[in-house]
Amino acid sequence: MELALSLDYWDTLFDGSNLPERLERRQAALRRMLRNLECDVSDEEFHTLYRAAGAEADRWWREEHRGYGANERIRWMLARLNVARPHDCEHVAAAVRAVDETLIEFPPPLLAGAKETIERLLTRFPMAILSDTGFASGVAQDALLVREGMLDHFTARIYSMDIGHAKPRREMFEACAAALGRRPETIIHIGDNERTDVGGALDAGFRASRLDVVRDNGPSAAEMVARSFDELREYLLDE
Repeated sequence: MELALSLDYWDTLFDGSNLPERLERRQAALRRMLRNLECDVSDEEFHTLYRAAGAEADRWWREEHRGYGANERIRWMLARLNVARPHDCEHVAAAVRAVDETLIEFPPPLLAGAKETIERLLTRFPMAILSDTGFASGVAQDALLVREGMLDHFTARIYSMDIGHAKPRREMFEACAAALGRRPETIIHIGDNERTDVGGALDAGFRASRLDVVRDNGPSAAEMVARSFDELREYLLDE
């Protein structure tokens, strides 16, 4: 039986930490948007609102399993300020672009060993990215893959903001299986999150391996837990 692989993105291939420079630049872009909308707020009010928007987006992801984009998160902030803007508002659009631009300008590091592992596995398996997007878009995440010379390694990239649902929803995994042209049971999903990656994969009929190179994520229902890329390669290439 020929197998395929799907891989999570954050804390599986790329470091998911938010760099301080990126955070500062994004907040400056949002403050600029508010000034352009004649809705300036104090520093304290802004930081409270920014944290609240982050918490709400985390709730969308954790509780609603929603795939969302920067536009939705920014408009949630504006709604809290009782600011309504048309769909084509140039100032909102500029802020949305800035979110992506800052990810590319201050890129997260690729985890050590990730590229070598992907290039080795590519000789044996077709692969797809299966990723929950956060503030930045799938387009920006693709740009990081281009920067690392890895975009063409993946047959497809499935991003939650495009599907409208986040892992562990079955829609994400179904879209991935369709893009790979494979039955779910012939795909091994690899990720770091027990709830979204392992639980979602198994519920959708995929196989699952967990990759704990960033942190120990505790007990797992995955068929194996790799604590290094070397362990992951060895396991998969023995299939």
